[in-house]
Amino acid sequence: MNSSCSSRWWPVLCILAPWGLACDDGATPAADADVSTETEAGADADADAGADGDDESGADADADADAGPIPPDPSRDIRHTALAVDLATREATASIALAPAASTSASFEVGALEIREVRGADGPLPYAVEGARLDVLLGDTVDLVVSYSFPERPGTFDGWMRSGSTLVWPYWCGNLFPCHSDPSDGLTFDLAVADPGDGLVAVHPDAIPTDAPSYQLAWAVGDYGYTSLGTTSAGTELGMWTLPGGEAAAAAGTEGLVDAFEWYERTLGPYAFGDRAGPVAVDWPPGAIGGMEHHPFWHVDVLAMSLPLVHVHEAAHGWFGDAVRLACWEDLVLSEGTATYLAARASGQAIGSEAEAAAWAEYDRRLDAVFRSGDRVVLPAGCGEVDVLDDGLFSDAVYVKGAFFFRAVADAIGADELDRALRVFFSGHVGEAARMDDLLDAILAETGFDPGPLADAWLRNVGRP
Repeated sequence: MNSSCSSRWWPVLCILAPWGLACDDGATPAADADVSTETEAGADADADAGADGDDESGADADADADAGPIPPDPSRDIRHTALAVDLATREATASIALAPAASTSASFEVGALEIREVRGADGPLPYAVEGARLDVLLGDTVDLVVSYSFPERPGTFDGWMRSGSTLVWPYWCGNLFPCHSDPSDGLTFDLAVADPGDGLVAVHPDAIPTDAPSYQLAWAVGDYGYTSLGTTSAGTELGMWTLPGGEAAAAAGTEGLVDAFEWYERTLGPYAFGDRAGPVAVDWPPGAIGGMEHHPFWHVDVLAMSLPLVHVHEAAHGWFGDAVRLACWEDLVLSEGTATYLAARASGQAIGSEAEAAAWAEYDRRLDAVFRSGDRVVLPAGCGEVDVLDDGLFSDAVYVKGAFFFRAVADAIGADELDRALRVFFSGHVGEAARMDDLLDAILAETGFDPGPLADAWLRNVGRP
């Protein structure tokens, strides 16, 4: 880890990538980019830093003020959220569709949001804000619209940042929209972003059509230019959004991206998030560099846009981490370890053997650093018992020990056989949450090879096997 990654927030982003310091978590969502240009900047809204812990009642006279206490129910499944965001005023509406349930209430994480109103088809709904939780009395309805304002989060990686982009991994989606941050609770999205500012462009997907984790949704605002990189044989257009002066670095970093993306499509299965994808250059606050898997348009810090492995890694999250999401944070290696392995494998297949060799050489140096100072179990037991940040699970150990586990499996059965098992697993779990143990079972079922002992050695213990 780089010493500049000292803040609580930096570990969300910082890893060492094969061509220098890079920061990642990254992958992708969805359909066509909605690129909005505004010639007139809106007036600034009051920057309310958010939840002060006070209760707020939304039970106005039209919404049955005598409804009484609202029982919290965070278990209600969110099926779809349509967001309409105005960046000039930082006002937004979230139209939320829930799954039917016996419960007559629902709860959402709202972090630093200021809730204005909650409505159903027949008018206002009673609600209460308890700290960072919104409780709504629904009755029989499964559709509601939450009107709210959201703050700017300067200098932190937990919402809408002053530098122009959003980031809410792992559990800060409540600073942007009412949500469930549990990665197992997947949903689809629509997103409209208005008033990015005078002459600026907002880059984001119009829709995320396959169930995805809440942290996948994002937008970025800047003086963007778009360059098409090419189209895969499956019809997916790859392109990049660059900031002024960053075109040459981005071109170097994405030179083999179309071929790598096509290898993912051909080897693992169809891309789940639309027919356009690619990186968006973002200017993260000082101290972090790398990428984040906001598919279909993943974000890459301007300092990492020239690093091919960052792009290939973030692209891999369109399959593992986003399309197949985590059932528990304890399964983080299913996302990051798999993407790290696939980035090296795809580099070799799409860019060349020297690129793959360079990736594994860098992974080996990072592995040595892990064993010297930061080794840990990267596949802990249990589900929902580990805080991915506070308990230190998010670390470079997850990335590189996960990658070397997969390479050990590939050495035992052949890389092509492992590719086939990953494809079968992906096709059976796309749009779903899964556990790392599910993947281990799938490798055994498809190949006859039991990866359990290798998982014990690399993932469930410390030290170099």
